[in-house]
Amino acid sequence: MKSFLKLTALALALSFTACKNDGKKDTNAKTAYAEADDDDANAIIEYNNVMVSFTDKNNDYIKRIEDNIIKIGKGLENPNDRFAFIGLISPFSINHITSNKVKPDTPPDALSSEDQKFFKENVAAMTSSLDKIKETYKTLDEYIKAEDWKDDKGVKGKALVDSIYSMGKKYYSYDDQVLAKLEVIGDDAERIILKTHPLKEYIFALKDDRSDVAAFTKLMAGSENYKAIEGKAKTAYQALEDQYKKHSAMTAPDGTKFPGKDGYFKNFNDRLNDYLIAARKMMRDASASGKLTEYNIEELVRKQDNMRSAYNNFVD
Repeated sequence: MKSFLKLTALALALSFTACKNDGKKDTNAKTAYAEADDDDANAIIEYNNVMVSFTDKNNDYIKRIEDNIIKIGKGLENPNDRFAFIGLISPFSINHITSNKVKPDTPPDALSSEDQKFFKENVAAMTSSLDKIKETYKTLDEYIKAEDWKDDKGVKGKALVDSIYSMGKKYYSYDDQVLAKLEVIGDDAERIILKTHPLKEYIFALKDDRSDVAAFTKLMAGSENYKAIEGKAKTAYQALEDQYKKHSAMTAPDGTKFPGKDGYFKNFNDRLNDYLIAARKMMRDASASGKLTEYNIEELVRKQDNMRSAYNNFVD
């Protein structure tokens, strides 16, 4: 089955609150931004969050497109079924609107000239790719509504579906690059802001969990032949489970001092446990069959995205 399946970890919304930088270099730093001042760090985090909102909106639209073209693709194989094209919901998308002065295509001066160029070029490419997807889907939608498949036995419709899948892959090639870059520079900027944050231990624990989960998902999706990666998968899973036990055993944040954070912390750990449950079942089944299915990977991606939402709730 064709799919836009996205395996790259989605970028996080980051918390940002001005604080005094103690001037100490973070040994976990990956970029020069780890030595930025507070104003630059906040500007980078603010841009990160604008980009997260931008990519989330686009991803939601593409997911709705995919739900429809899956149904249309099946319908074109059996168009005489009177229910073939019933239930299609027109996807809705509006231009990215925000009251924030920071825009996706205007990265802040806090970023290097090279990184500013990177984001401007990739945002432009993402926007162009998405516009082409929208235009092609509109043609497909009109083709189905007019029942033009009766004239050519679905030939054009199938070609349009294939074209949208191809465009979706191209869009996500840009999207993956952008989110990978945000993951690195946003993490370094956030570490500056969090140096004196009272919840930093929790935030870093949750970030580590998400990072390791993303790596596990990528490992599982890297080969249809599960036997070829079974040893690595078992080792990675055990490390992830051990980390889950360690982090979930942390005393939850004081709800009287930080309203709602105790519940959000528990919810994140519950979502991680859901991921581990799905992973265990998948590994057991794959060990017997010798392979992983696309459905298996999609389930892990869904569980992973649930963790992302839980994390964002905690840091908001």
